[in-house]
Amino acid sequence: MKILDIALKDLRRSTRSAFTIGMSVVVPLLITGLIYFAFGGMSSGAADMPKISVGIVNADTLPQGSPLEAPLGENLRSLFFDSSVESWIDAADYPDETSARAAVDRQEIGVAVVIPAAFTTQYLAGEHSSPVLLIQDPTLTIAPLVVKNMLTAMLDGVAGGGIAFQTVYERQQASGHPFGANDTAVIIEKYQAWYTGFQRDMFHNPEQAALVMRSPAAGSSQQAGGMADLLQLIMASQMIFFAFYTGAYAMLSILREQEEGTLARMFATPTGRSLILAGKFLTVVLTVILQGLVLMIASHYAFGVDWGEPASALLALLGQVVAASGLGVLLIAFVKTAKQGGPVLGGALAGMGMLSGLFTVAVPSAPAIFDQVANFTPQGWVLKAWKVVLAGQSAADILIPAAVCVLFGIVMFGLGAVLFRKRFA
Repeated sequence: MKILDIALKDLRRSTRSAFTIGMSVVVPLLITGLIYFAFGGMSSGAADMPKISVGIVNADTLPQGSPLEAPLGENLRSLFFDSSVESWIDAADYPDETSARAAVDRQEIGVAVVIPAAFTTQYLAGEHSSPVLLIQDPTLTIAPLVVKNMLTAMLDGVAGGGIAFQTVYERQQASGHPFGANDTAVIIEKYQAWYTGFQRDMFHNPEQAALVMRSPAAGSSQQAGGMADLLQLIMASQMIFFAFYTGAYAMLSILREQEEGTLARMFATPTGRSLILAGKFLTVVLTVILQGLVLMIASHYAFGVDWGEPASALLALLGQVVAASGLGVLLIAFVKTAKQGGPVLGGALAGMGMLSGLFTVAVPSAPAIFDQVANFTPQGWVLKAWKVVLAGQSAADILIPAAVCVLFGIVMFGLGAVLFRKRFA
């Protein structure tokens, strides 16, 4: 078994190379990991947003003779203490603006909301000279925007309440039914109750909204997948790109051995040149297989990537291994020296990766021409095979893309092998 001995010897040498391990395993996992952690662990289908710390200064008081039972500032304050937001807002009361500003400066809170003392009085009088003050930590962006939007929505409701009250008042006057002593309070309280419930339902119970928008093609399983499906595609595209990279650079060892003189010494042994070359080719196949298995297992346990049915995944992996090995042998057959290998392989593999859609797999609604161009590259067909697997389809559905991958690989492998035999004849 000379072929296997040569292959295993070269494989052991490859696994001892820090550069090979880094480029074939560490880099694709690192790229996927950066995306995974950037979105807060998207494989679970939900991204966790850190709690927003808000300080509330409610100096608003109820003016004498007011028809309201409580100042309007209390409604603004309760917005941040409501049970519907307690999972993502951590609110605390502060006695005055000075203490709230100090808390922001110490970064104890990210945002402070200061409700002025005359807020209700000015609202009832139709004045707006003392607006609600928002104080924020300048290093934050999302938290202040969220709090500002919440305040804006509530203040819009307050303004809308004034319009609603004025409209009802004028209609009552026109119909000859003037307001009684308690009518004003009743109308305002009813409006407050309605608007508060409306806001809560809109943000926390969207199914009760007047307008609910859904994608007609999105079922419950697609909605549940969400970002996890996207992460799986990204991981698959990275695995494909670096599998072809590994296939080419594993074959580059032939040129290095030729330049170092070790290949000539091997050719001087009783072992035939065809057997030696076959062992070198087998090394490429075994390296790509090992890389694929390691990446699949590592990404499953690190990022929760589900590689689908085992039979379908094995077919896709087979197509990937044969195509990557074949392209690696063919590309190296055209390279004269190991020094040329880096730029030639890097440019060729990067260009084919872009044409295959490996770098645009996360782009929604990509132009259809990308899919058409990908049909002319082995990477494109490998990506098609993995898309079938990740979509949960059966092994029968993957037969065509897997067969095309194998055909690509065999043809390229055969051409490369012929060129190598001519070179070392």
